[in-house]
Amino acid sequence: MGATAFGVVLGIGALGAAAGALAAPSLAARYGPGPMMLAALAITPLTQIPLLLASPGLGWQFAIGGALFLQLACAAAAGTTQRTISWGTSVLSHHSSLGPVKGVRVALC
Repeated sequence: MGATAFGVVLGIGALGAAAGALAAPSLAARYGPGPMMLAALAITPLTQIPLLLASPGLGWQFAIGGALFLQLACAAAAGTTQRTISWGTSVLSHHSSLGPVKGVRVALC
């Protein structure tokens, strides 16, 4: 894979990460955060299959780009949802120990 194709594949992956992060709230609302994160984490290893089968050629570059898009979309959707749940749990369980620092609430030890 040439440098330009490699850059395009990485750019496609970055678009997947952005799409996953933007889609996470609506997917979590529709399917629930747990099932959505489990599905995203289950799909992620399958995106490595094109790397195992790839050979030189434009078609495989598209396959790898598509797989990277899907992999990073799943990772971003699961990560965004996990952080949302962690923050919500932290606020609920440590509400009295949270204090504002420059407009942001942080946990005080």
